[in-house]
Amino acid sequence: MKCSGIFLVLLGLGCILSASAETLTSDPLTGLPLDPATDSRLHLGNEPTKIPDTQVCSSKMQANFYMVYDKVEATVAWYAAHLQGFHKTHSYSNNRSIDKFYNDAGTTVVSILGSPGKEGENTDTHSVTYYRFEPGLPAKAIISFGQPKMVCP
Repeated sequence: MKCSGIFLVLLGLGCILSASAETLTSDPLTGLPLDPATDSRLHLGNEPTKIPDTQVCSSKMQANFYMVYDKVEATVAWYAAHLQGFHKTHSYSNNRSIDKFYNDAGTTVVSILGSPGKEGENTDTHSVTYYRFEPGLPAKAIISFGQPKMVCP
């Protein structure tokens, strides 16, 4: 009897959470499309975690962080198809793949971080982060951003 009561409470809580969860289709900071895989298979929503504003090189940085529920190759392919006109970079550091898409002005960057694994391994995607830089960063700074040694102009 006690187990069925707990089950009903958990079921009710799940319904309440799923009813209040919002699923975004674009990132509120940049307006860029948001991979549907940022919403878990439980459909609990995909509100971003706001990263505190900070200074990177001589630019103000704002960022939104999302968990992703897919493999790196699928995530990178989704963004390549939806961020046409953006430049793409790939690197591997600290046992993780880092793929970035950035615009010509260097003001908008989408960074895809893989879970730990060997170089070239199709690991789970750890996260995707949308960045806005004002003023924009040069390509060398964007490419080195998140690496052990960042190159500022």
